[in-house]
Amino acid sequence: VGVLGPWSCDPVLARALPDVASRLAVARLNRDPALTAGYWWDSVVMSEPCSTPQAVAGVVSAERYASAIVGPLNPAACGAAGLLAAAWNKPLVSWTCGAAGAAGGAAVTLLRPLPAPAAVLHAVLRYFRWAHVAVVAAPQDLWVDTGQEVAKELRAKGLPVTVVTVAGEEEEEAEEALRRVQRADGVRVVLMCMHSVLLGGREQKVLLEKAEDLGMTDGTFVFIPYDALTFALPYRRVPYPVLANNTKLRLAYDAVLTVTIDSPDASFHEALDEAKKAYEVPADLDPAEV
Repeated sequence: VGVLGPWSCDPVLARALPDVASRLAVARLNRDPALTAGYWWDSVVMSEPCSTPQAVAGVVSAERYASAIVGPLNPAACGAAGLLAAAWNKPLVSWTCGAAGAAGGAAVTLLRPLPAPAAVLHAVLRYFRWAHVAVVAAPQDLWVDTGQEVAKELRAKGLPVTVVTVAGEEEEEAEEALRRVQRADGVRVVLMCMHSVLLGGREQKVLLEKAEDLGMTDGTFVFIPYDALTFALPYRRVPYPVLANNTKLRLAYDAVLTVTIDSPDASFHEALDEAKKAYEVPADLDPAEV
C-alpha cells in the first residue's frame, strides 16, 4: 500500500509521521486473519510534491511501488489519479477526491474512507440556515486547490460561495482577504482552508487575530476550519498552549466552529499512548507533537 502525500515539503503534514502510522496500520492488519485474506501487507511512503503540476506527475510513479494507493492529498491531482488507478486496476483510497476524483464516473477504483467534507459542511450549514459562504485559503497549492474544489462542490449543492480568496502569513494579506469578506453581500461563514492554528498553522493564527482586530469575531461571522473535517481533532480535556498563551487568539477563537470526526473509544492522544505501551510505535514519540 502506497501512502501518498506532501510529507517532505509541508512541515505540518510531516508531523503526521506517515511512516510510523502506515507501519502501525499494516502490522495490525497482518495480525488479523479476518482482514488479511491470505495476503501479507506492507506499506511504502511516497512523497507528493507540493506544486500541483508536479503532484499530478508524481502520481504516475506510484504504479511501480504499490498495488493500492492512499492519497493524494491535493484535489487537483485527483482527476489524473482516479483515471490512472482505474487503468491500473488499483484501489485509490482518498478523502480529498470528490467530484474531481470521480472523473466523470471513470474512476471506478476510487474509494472514500470518510464522508465528503463538502457534504458534511452542507449538512451543518443547512442545519443552522447559513447559506452564504466565503472561502479563505493558505497560499500553498494544496490549500488553494482545496479551496477552489470545496467552493465548486458547495455551489453544486446550491450554496452561494461569493468569495474565494487567499491569505498568507502577512497581516496585510489577512486584512485584504477579510475586507473582501466584509464587502461581500450576506456572508455568514468563513471557511478556512489552511492548517489549523491548534496544529501550528501560522496562516490561520494571523487570519483569526486580524479578524479580532476588525471586530469580525463578535458573532457576525462564523469561522470553520476545513482541515478538522478530515481527521479526529482531540477536543476532550486537551490543553492547546497556543490558545492559553495568546489572549487575542483565544478571544478570536470564540468565533470558531470546529466540525471534526468523533472518536468515542479513545482520542488520538490516548490511542497513541496505548500503542506506545504496546511497543507498536517508538517510545519516544510525544503525542502532543504528532
